[in-house]
Amino acid sequence: MGAVSNVLLNIIAIAIQFPLLVLHTLGLESVLASFQSPFSKPDNVSSTVPRNSPEVSPTRKVNGDCRFHDRIPDAVDIVQIVHAHGYKVHEHVVQTRDGYLLSIHRIIANHAPKNTPVVYMHHGLLTNSELFVLGDTTSRCLPFRLLELGYDVWLGNNRGNKYSRKHLTFSSRDVKFWDYSLDEFAMFDIPDTIDYILRATNQKDLTYIGFSQGSAQCLAALSLDFSLNSKIKQFIGLSPAMIPKGLNHPLLKFFVNSAPNLMFRLFGRRAILPSVVFWQKMMGPQLYQTVVDKSLVFLFNWKSHNVTESQKKVGYAHMFSPSSVKSVIHWFQIINSKRFQMYDEGGASGSKLVYLSGATSKTNRVAPFPTLTITTPMLLVYGMSDSLIDIDKTVDQLSCPVQVVGIENYEHMDTLWASDVEDRVFQPVIKFLAKYE
Repeated sequence: MGAVSNVLLNIIAIAIQFPLLVLHTLGLESVLASFQSPFSKPDNVSSTVPRNSPEVSPTRKVNGDCRFHDRIPDAVDIVQIVHAHGYKVHEHVVQTRDGYLLSIHRIIANHAPKNTPVVYMHHGLLTNSELFVLGDTTSRCLPFRLLELGYDVWLGNNRGNKYSRKHLTFSSRDVKFWDYSLDEFAMFDIPDTIDYILRATNQKDLTYIGFSQGSAQCLAALSLDFSLNSKIKQFIGLSPAMIPKGLNHPLLKFFVNSAPNLMFRLFGRRAILPSVVFWQKMMGPQLYQTVVDKSLVFLFNWKSHNVTESQKKVGYAHMFSPSSVKSVIHWFQIINSKRFQMYDEGGASGSKLVYLSGATSKTNRVAPFPTLTITTPMLLVYGMSDSLIDIDKTVDQLSCPVQVVGIENYEHMDTLWASDVEDRVFQPVIKFLAKYE
């Protein structure tokens, strides 16, 4: 029986990994690139105003353009998305202390802001900086709202996603490139990006806004580096993930309870979801939207009743971006242990006997992220119908001043994309920002 299950597992692993093996082994990433136009130049490196780039104007009614909802889904990068909304974007490159090169984006109005409060926004798991500018109207994009209120807005990116696939030593085809988890996001990506932004703006501190995993990354970073608490004067978490609730679907439960080796065996040790663009183009927008909708219901029971069809058309086209398999496994470990902890490399030298016996807690105690040491004041905004957020556990792990806004009937993505997000999310955020100015 064991031999049969082993053969079946191998077949499943081959089916999942075959496209990835072709891409990585033969170096065919360029095949995926052929399905989209070349990336646009950001406004701080382009010698001329890009074609179709609008003149920046606070009153420009880009949403009245009948092509607006076609331009954003068809956009190939954040430059075209931001231009469609009537703004410009500058791109900067952060070199982390461990050698990754992260592209981050600064949203620009008529000119680069000077001596204005800085807001740094960071995306969630398997996404990128585009996530925050995907509202189906410009007014439903928090970065643009904050820009018009006088804030200097920056959008970050994690290592390995669409905008951060470079390293000083490793190629993105190397397994070592993808050997990272939340630990590296917290120890390198977040603090190094913050230091870069503060140097670039000549400011002593900033406000951090994170969505989902973007919240967790900053909480972990604040807990590991006490000096970071003086650089982040306010923290705002939208759908803030820290210790997610146990997942109800049997398939996800199976992966959560499995040893990391099973996930690595099935998905490899490099990127997860590297071929989304390919399948998106193959399916077409309508089928792709249906697949995403059904997947969210199947995995998380998110019905997306608060998200309009036009918002899905705009948002789903840019929703996913690669990350490491290891970073997903890290979340499964956190859910399984019910602790906001660092990555478990496998106690007892990764002995399978230890995992099978269930004795890992006796042989290896993984270090937690000590979030009770955080002093930065916080606003946490979450949906009360969000199956991932356990707000009580999150607040219990914090000793700093915390304001909580729970929104009835909201799910995970609603804090970004709900039709009434301007009133129910943006207004509390803006009020909290003004409180500390």
